[in-house]
Order: sequence, then structure tokens, then C-alpha cells
Amino acid sequence: MQLISQGAEAKLFKTEYLGNAVIVKERQPKKYRNPKLDSRIIAERTKTECSLIRAAQKAGIRTPLILKAEPKENKIWFEFIEGKSLKKTLSEKTKAKKFCEEAGKIVAKLHSAGIIHGDLTTSNIMLHNEGLVLLDFGLGKHAQKMEDYAVDLLVFKKTFMATHFEIPAAWKALENAYIKAFSQGNAVLSQIQKIEARARYY
Repeated sequence: MQLISQGAEAKLFKTEYLGNAVIVKERQPKKYRNPKLDSRIIAERTKTECSLIRAAQKAGIRTPLILKAEPKENKIWFEFIEGKSLKKTLSEKTKAKKFCEEAGKIVAKLHSAGIIHGDLTTSNIMLHNEGLVLLDFGLGKHAQKMEDYAVDLLVFKKTFMATHFEIPAAWKALENAYIKAFSQGNAVLSQIQKIEARARYY
């Protein structure tokens, strides 16, 4: 297996499965935790990630297909998606508005299904065959309150504006598409304003 990415939570490997290129995500143990507890937590998070991905797919969101899940081995096997990240696509400034509108609709579908992604960035969205694919639900969860949606979108906003500061209109296009596609979109934006106001105050 070829290591292609390593983060704080997991390693990604590229290999072959049944004659096709695949990605294997392997969650990494935390040395500071009791080994038995750590194994249980990782297995549960692996199951949760699979559940969220399937729920997102039911909501009409394109994600990599799960080929095999091995919670006890800390692994999920995904189809390999050929393409480039939305981050790279936007850096070329071509069709930025179009793809950001599509990204806004994807987040709206996600939130309409009660799913919080937890790590929305343009690096976790891939352009494939002129459509967008949402990646990495490793920090995801089910929404419990309005602030969950607001924090999810606010994290996206902060990383977007830091990375793509030269195209602020593209974020506005994403935001507008989100509001139109999510019935609680305006309430989420109002909650974001409250969170930002609290941050300025403190």
C-alpha cells in the first residue's frame, strides 16, 4: 500500500482491491488513551463515519463509495476518485461561482439531513466529472441544535476566506445557494453572526 496522506486522526493509503484502485483510511491510535478504551472509541468512530456517509448518499450527496468497513481494524476501504480538489480548482479562478454555488447546495443537503461534517474545507471537496464529491466524514456527527449547523458553516467560512481571500464573491455565492436550498439557512446565518459577535466581544 502507498501512503498518500497522514493527518492527526488517520492515514490514507492507495492500493488495489478486486482489480481496482482504492483508498484505505486507517484511524491512528492515541497513545495517551487506555488501549482498550482507545480501540473501542476508534471502532465506534469508524462505524459512525460509515453511517454518516451512507446517510449523506441517501440525501443525494456524492461521496466515495464504501467498499469495505473493518471497525476492529480501524479501516474503511473507499473507491478511488480521480480528480482535483475544489481548493485547486478555485485557485485557477475558472467557474468559481458555479462550483461554489454547487458546494453551497451540498452543505444545504447535508444540513437538511441533520448531518454535521465537522471539517468542511475546499480540500475536502473534489471535482470529478464536472461534479463535486464530498470527502472525509471523520469528524462528523448528527446535529443536536442550531449552533451545530452554524459552527459547521462558520468553520467552512473561515478556512475558505483564509485560503481564497482573493475571491470573496465566491463565498457569497456559496452562502446564497445554501440559504436557498436549506429551509433553516437564514437562521443558521443569524446564529453565525451571534457567534462572531461573541468572538469579537471576548
